[in-house]
Amino acid sequence: MPYFPMDETAAPSTQPLAGYWWRVLGYIIDSILLAVVIALPLRALHFNTYAAAVVNVLVTFVYGTLLLTYASGQTLGMKVARVHVANVEDGVAITNVQALKRTALFCALSLIGNLYHYSRYVHPTSQQKLAEGRHALVALALLVPFFLNLLWPLWDKNNQTLTDKFARTVVLRPGSSN
Repeated sequence: MPYFPMDETAAPSTQPLAGYWWRVLGYIIDSILLAVVIALPLRALHFNTYAAAVVNVLVTFVYGTLLLTYASGQTLGMKVARVHVANVEDGVAITNVQALKRTALFCALSLIGNLYHYSRYVHPTSQQKLAEGRHALVALALLVPFFLNLLWPLWDKNNQTLTDKFARTVVLRPGSSN
């Protein structure tokens, strides 16, 4: 039995659900912003790959949680895409706990996929090529939950990700028909 409810609670009808591509636009903008602010400087400083992944996830957690809680349920990318996160039951602003749960699960899925790194050989032997192939498959398998979460709204009737279901939230786009 899953920890978070998978029931299809109806989204509030007062505001339309955000379409998938509006959500993707907000996510891409946030990803670019965070990459410029966090990932590029860490890479320029030759930060350890694992430490950089942890720092990236921690900053993403703080960024997402604070903005979802104190900025009308919107990250900067969501603000540009004109979408916001709301409580699934009544469509009002989410609570601190909902913001924490939503961002924590998203960051956990991201961290799982980002912590597994492997080195590639410059001139690999056949044995090393096989090992690289196995490592690539493991890395891909660890990213599956993250991408499954991002793709979930494509077939969900309320356009919810797994993180939305876990936190009991929906993403709305007022004044739009998706």
